Amino acid sequence: MDDLFASKDESCGSDSESFTTCHPGYMYFFMITYLHCINKQIEAKLESDVGLNWRANNIWYGVSVDKNLLDTVFGSINNLEKIFFASRILKKDDDLRKAKFCTRGEEILPALQHKYQHLDFGLKSYFIVAQISSKHIQLSLHQVVKLVSPEEDPASIIIQDEMLHIDDVSDTLCKSIMKSLQVNCQVDYCTTHKSQGDTQYDFQSLEIYSNIYRNLKPCVVELFEKNKSNLDMDSIIQLSINTKCGCSISIFLRDIIEVGLMSVIEGITTDIVASLTDKTLFGNYVPNYIFVLGNPFNLVQRSKIHTAYTMIMQKAIDDAVYIKEKDTKTFVPRESIYQLLKTFSSRKKPYMFDRFVTGTLCQVSSNTYGMRISFNFPVEWMTFTRINSDGDIKNTIADDGSYLVLIQKGKPVPTNGHIIQINKPEGKFVAMIVLLRLC
Repeated sequence: MDDLFASKDESCGSDSESFTTCHPGYMYFFMITYLHCINKQIEAKLESDVGLNWRANNIWYGVSVDKNLLDTVFGSINNLEKIFFASRILKKDDDLRKAKFCTRGEEILPALQHKYQHLDFGLKSYFIVAQISSKHIQLSLHQVVKLVSPEEDPASIIIQDEMLHIDDVSDTLCKSIMKSLQVNCQVDYCTTHKSQGDTQYDFQSLEIYSNIYRNLKPCVVELFEKNKSNLDMDSIIQLSINTKCGCSISIFLRDIIEVGLMSVIEGITTDIVASLTDKTLFGNYVPNYIFVLGNPFNLVQRSKIHTAYTMIMQKAIDDAVYIKEKDTKTFVPRESIYQLLKTFSSRKKPYMFDRFVTGTLCQVSSNTYGMRISFNFPVEWMTFTRINSDGDIKNTIADDGSYLVLIQKGKPVPTNGHIIQINKPEGKFVAMIVLLRLC
């Protein structure tokens, strides 16, 4: 890999044609290359901070990855770990280099306990962490498995991890503003049209709608940028109606917030709180708290406009919980998840330190669960082997290949569930059973 980056071959220079591909081979090569470059930067930083003998020290990598990125790009924690070996960040039989992986937010309880010291995270109690992105919401149901003490931090495990896909929040905001403009809009006419008796514009025409909508998003971003230091609800920006003259419309921050932003946030909080009663999500549990994190509009952190967003989100999530008649308490920290973790770990110990010492905490099964498939009468059970997604063949049970073990006693319970596909279901009977004799 080092020889590749040192190559002086200019055959793939800037003059060559670029292309877009989703070919898994190219994507895999890109990921290896990307991680290799990151590792080079880490090595350079270690050399400057520790010295030339840094390679003789133990290096622990705590890797926190966004769940949506993990699911869509890497596929699983297992695959991500393999890429770390492929990029030479980790090496087999190298005890000096170790890595632990988790989804972003999985180890957040110590930081939350540190920020909200008055909250009681009781043993076996539940709380929800909602991480909002521009196009999805990650909902994680945590169960507290270790309490805070003078010697140790609290800990939780994720019982259920769900991804809710939503329309792009910026697009939804702009569409909401456009609806308001179509109903109530004041035109600032150019000199020509003002002298002609104020031309009437049809804001529902495709040409005018497309022109305004195309320029609306940059104007909203600019108006948010203008209100970083001081929040002025009457701050204004002019948006051109067309390219043929100087006629424009006035967009006020007040309209963006009260007409658009509040509506979008209410939709988001409705989706989050719906998980409390939806049996397919978290309806079978009673979470004590909901923590809402994320910056879907990419506002400047801790700016005045970001503070306004946080306050609106807090009120919206409180109202949504009240409507559902739940006792769950809600919190919308102004800090990002990175700031929460950094503030906590800088005072105590490195992020994910406990994983390197005690291992990964997870939910395990008290029984072994499996299934059998019959294909004849009288009943004859089919024999089969289990092939993992990575191609490894796993025998099910010694001397009896008719049992497919889905969950094994004492082993981690998968949070993603199982998908069973039977190509020819006719004449087959599926039995889900608890394999007590195998426990």
